[in-house]
Amino acid sequence: MLRQAVRGARWYQHVARTPSAPSLLRRTFSAVAPRSLQYGGPNDKVRFYEQDTRDSKKRRRVDPEAEDNVDKKHVESELARLETELEDLKEGPFGPNSEFIRSLPEKERAIALEALRKYDAEHGETDTNIGLEEVFDDKLDKMLKDEFEGLAMEEESWQSSGRDEESEEPPQQPYEVTVASPEGQSYVDKFNETLKYMANDLPNERLRHDLWKWYRRCKQVVPEFLESIPEEAMALLWQAQTEDSANPSRAAHVQMLAEDAMSVGKSLPTPHLLSYIESLHENGKTKEALDHWEAHQAELSQTKDNLEAYWKLGVRLFAAEGDPQRAQDIALAFLANDKSRQPRILLPVIAAWGLQPGKEAEVKAWAMYLQLKSFLGNTLTMEDYDDVSIGLLKAGRPNLAIAVFKDMMLTGRDPANDSTSLYKAAIGLVGNLQASSISEQDVNKVSLSTLTVLPRKFQNRFFYASWMKKLIGMGEVDSAALVIELMYERGVRPDSKHLNGVIAAWLREGSHGAREKAERLGWSMVQQRIDNVYARTNSGNASPKLAIEPGSARIPAWMQRDISPANIETFSILLLHYTRRSDDDKIQYLVKCLADAQIKPNSYFMNHLLYAELRRQNVGSVWNKFQTMSATIQPDLETFSCLWDCGKLQYDISRTASVEGFPSARALFGEMVQWYARLPGRSRSAAQEEFSKEFYDQIIRCFCLSKDLPGTLVALHWMRTTFGLSPDDTTARLIVLQIARMAGVPADTPKRRLRRLSTTPRSKENIAHVHRLIEILSERKMSALQERGLTLDTLEPHEREQYQLDIMSDLLRITLRRTGAGPSEADDRIAVATGEMNVSDLDLGTSLDDDL
Repeated sequence: MLRQAVRGARWYQHVARTPSAPSLLRRTFSAVAPRSLQYGGPNDKVRFYEQDTRDSKKRRRVDPEAEDNVDKKHVESELARLETELEDLKEGPFGPNSEFIRSLPEKERAIALEALRKYDAEHGETDTNIGLEEVFDDKLDKMLKDEFEGLAMEEESWQSSGRDEESEEPPQQPYEVTVASPEGQSYVDKFNETLKYMANDLPNERLRHDLWKWYRRCKQVVPEFLESIPEEAMALLWQAQTEDSANPSRAAHVQMLAEDAMSVGKSLPTPHLLSYIESLHENGKTKEALDHWEAHQAELSQTKDNLEAYWKLGVRLFAAEGDPQRAQDIALAFLANDKSRQPRILLPVIAAWGLQPGKEAEVKAWAMYLQLKSFLGNTLTMEDYDDVSIGLLKAGRPNLAIAVFKDMMLTGRDPANDSTSLYKAAIGLVGNLQASSISEQDVNKVSLSTLTVLPRKFQNRFFYASWMKKLIGMGEVDSAALVIELMYERGVRPDSKHLNGVIAAWLREGSHGAREKAERLGWSMVQQRIDNVYARTNSGNASPKLAIEPGSARIPAWMQRDISPANIETFSILLLHYTRRSDDDKIQYLVKCLADAQIKPNSYFMNHLLYAELRRQNVGSVWNKFQTMSATIQPDLETFSCLWDCGKLQYDISRTASVEGFPSARALFGEMVQWYARLPGRSRSAAQEEFSKEFYDQIIRCFCLSKDLPGTLVALHWMRTTFGLSPDDTTARLIVLQIARMAGVPADTPKRRLRRLSTTPRSKENIAHVHRLIEILSERKMSALQERGLTLDTLEPHEREQYQLDIMSDLLRITLRRTGAGPSEADDRIAVATGEMNVSDLDLGTSLDDDL
């Protein structure tokens, strides 16, 4: 009885909180008339219709109160059921209509009702109008009251804690931006979120990009955004932009940040101010940068923080603006105030004096260089020499630049010819040379040519070549070209090697202007070679002009002089350039010019011609060119590497049709063996060092694609004997697939199916059988080693390699015996392969005595 009453009470709570199910299913476009609608009269009727769309002509009559009536009937039926249950509760568990009495059989129900009637007659009839408050006694009432109060407290505590969690927000970080206007709040939230990542994680390119993106959007959308940015956020913004040195827009971003801060009246810290001035200079606004630098001179000169960076920046700005005298005065005053300061502040001053016209500027530049050497002494580094020499080269002072390079070459070797020693000897100074004792008047009096004289031992092409090599290695290709101009001025004719190095460096640079200069110089050298040939062979006849249109790029003046003729290296560099660009017309024309220039091609030139045909998968042309050119050109290992790459296309019958005339794998291998046998001792040693494992695998792959088991066996042993390479896992996988395909592929299999056979169940089963055979062979070899008291781990490296070769050899021999008529036929097939591959005297090891 108690359980039923409690269940009924809880159901009332559920009904009061949860809407009925039918009320959740509203029809689309349905309308419900409000109950307070007043019609015109008691007999007036209003009908409602609905339609699918506004333009639909089909309408349906609907009852707007139908859904509410359904809900009403549902609630009424539930109330009626509850009233019936309540009546049963009032009768008690033993009432005539109670569930317990109705569940009794007919006879037992009659006996029970009679006993209840007698009990009521003896003890008096009980009050049937009992309420729920009478059901619970005091003890039970107290227990339930405590229970419900506990549940209520828990629910209230849960709801309050939920509200606290919802209302509790993480503490605001000092770098977060807070704005009063709700406009653009989503952008501000994104900006704060990115700032949080920047503060907690290491900044990366993506974070910097996102931070700048949300900063610009917030600045455009949120009116008071710039005023609301705290100093911590500005510091993170500044750090993100200044540290992103790879970003080409870094200077523009720094400039925008500074101007945004100053536009709202915020003052920039000294490091930010210096970065802002430097960004103006990088953006080409050097004059404006100087105005800001001078405007803050008074306040920054009073503080020690960042004072050195401020003066160094000023020197660079005045030097860049074309005022080297002001830059020199600042630099010397900066060094005079503190002897511990870095004298490298003079580097931009030297370059600035070099850019100025006139002899006086040249004297001042050299005086500054001598002072730099006196300040630094033995601490002058190679990078310092490079900065000065390259700066003077670009400034158009090659004579000074070569003197600086000479000092670098003489460091620690010949101090008598050093520039400082020459200066001391010229002015008669004894003792150590102090920077303060170097004056422009003395330099001018002594004559600059005397101080920058180049020793006779450096007046040769090798000295200039070393300088050019260093400049090209540093990426200063244009500076290396200026060295060639200096060689012409000094009467040293550049060699073809010098010019070839510049051509190759320009082509590696890759820009359009550099490529045009390289091609123009290369073809000019080709023209000079052809002119020389015609002058020797056709007296009185002018040589034909090349059918190459000159580019539009401005070329150095020395390229218009009588330059060195092209050699085979020049043709090879141009050929490599045009093959990479797939310019077939230029390749063919270059080959024609090579014949006109009467230059014998070398293996390098031949190899690039072969690779050009290989890129087009023209296997037949590769072989034809090889046969033609190898008659007069000695091939190298790269040549045969190209041929075996062609073999991979030729022997793979599932890809393309075979080309007539291309040799088989055995014939190509025999060609390579003969080539190797004709090599002299030094070339043979070089071939052994250059022979790679990739080349080894390519040869074995070609034999496997040819399904040539005897050839594979012979190739394994010859390459082991000649180059010391042995099979590994890659080699074993190639051989296993070869044997499995030979066993599982019918002879009449179409080509389109050959690429998919390795995934068929039959092919997988064959591969498993071959692997099992390898395991058996390994077990036999291990047993033989154990009988000798050895294990695989105790073997030497060369013995372990021989062990692997023996297993592959036994596998191939067993397969040959099972696919042939017997051991004798297998040996005959191997002997035929050794003859065709020109290795008849090759030791193939002992054959198997028994089959498996």
